[in-house]
Amino acid sequence: MASSTLASPTTKADTQPAKKRRLGFVGFLISHQRWFALSALFVIVAMIVAALCAPLLFDWDSVTKINLSQSLIAPGSHYWLGTDQMGRDLLGRVLWGARITLTVAVSSVAIAMLVGGSVGAACGYYNGAMSSVVMRIMDSMIAFPRTLVAILVITVAGNSILSLTLAIAISSIPIYVRFFAGPVMALRNREFVLASKSIGVSDLRLLLVHILPNIGSLVIIQITVSLAEAILIGSGLSFLGLGPPPPTPEWGSMIAESRPLLTTHPYVLFAPGCALVLTILSFNIVGDALRDFIDPKSRNA
Repeated sequence: MASSTLASPTTKADTQPAKKRRLGFVGFLISHQRWFALSALFVIVAMIVAALCAPLLFDWDSVTKINLSQSLIAPGSHYWLGTDQMGRDLLGRVLWGARITLTVAVSSVAIAMLVGGSVGAACGYYNGAMSSVVMRIMDSMIAFPRTLVAILVITVAGNSILSLTLAIAISSIPIYVRFFAGPVMALRNREFVLASKSIGVSDLRLLLVHILPNIGSLVIIQITVSLAEAILIGSGLSFLGLGPPPPTPEWGSMIAESRPLLTTHPYVLFAPGCALVLTILSFNIVGDALRDFIDPKSRNA
């Protein structure tokens, strides 16, 4: 009787980590009082919702059409963030800018992960002479600054949302090749992979079903970091005039256009600037929190 009575508290204690795991990432943030990360997650969700709802709240003409009679109106009840020097609603342009910026970032990361992940997984799995050649080429590409690679692509392809997306994707592919090659190379000789191979499982199935799912948590963390980098690079290129042509609302180009108004009408610059800083910072903070969430030592601390 005594032994069974003493065993019950241990059982309850052992179930607490399981309950935390069932709560998921948000539960982890709350239980560990990661309020900054929770706020950052809220900002990301808000930006995604804003990007999706932008066409429903503001039509395209209201954020692109010039109306000099409404130029540089200060923030108020009618224009919550004011208007820019062309009389366009800043709130609408920031929301449409979120739509364009996030679309470019997500698309470029998806392309880079698909192409780079496929090449990296193949190089890591087969690890032959051809793999060595490919990896040396990727090393050479990484040696060049990503912004210069993106500028070269845009110079050839021209200024557009598509060319900006491809420029960021191409400059990111070498990073994903190296990212996937290492873990796949480490897992390809593990017992569960060799056992599956011995019963005739194809190489493609081994990669897709047995190897890649084991690095899925690392991929999620890398995606959050890559999204922040893609937003920063895309806005930087647009700031330099290498993004979508005017009057397309993109955060980087909006900041560039509002530079002369910094001292007289600073709200024109602060609106897209704050949106850009908050979004990049939020992705970085959530990425760090995801790393702690996935790490068992940090999670059970």
